[in-house]
Amino acid sequence: MKNVVNFPTPREQAGVSMREDMDYLLDGLMAAMVAIKNSENISEDDREVEMKVVMDLFIKYIELSGERYPIEDLENE
Repeated sequence: MKNVVNFPTPREQAGVSMREDMDYLLDGLMAAMVAIKNSENISEDDREVEMKVVMDLFIKYIELSGERYPIEDLENE
């Protein structure tokens, strides 16, 4: 594994940062939570289950975002 070279992804080559992609993912998860909360087509029991799943994903990715892209990086841009 020491000989593995990390090549940039096609999106990185195009100038899109991974932090920007992470921000879009987090925005999408927040939108999903709002949609689930406001949906009239989901029973209360299903709503709680769906919100827990999406909330757990959101928390996981917000923590990952904080680890990989700390606030100091944001101040440098």
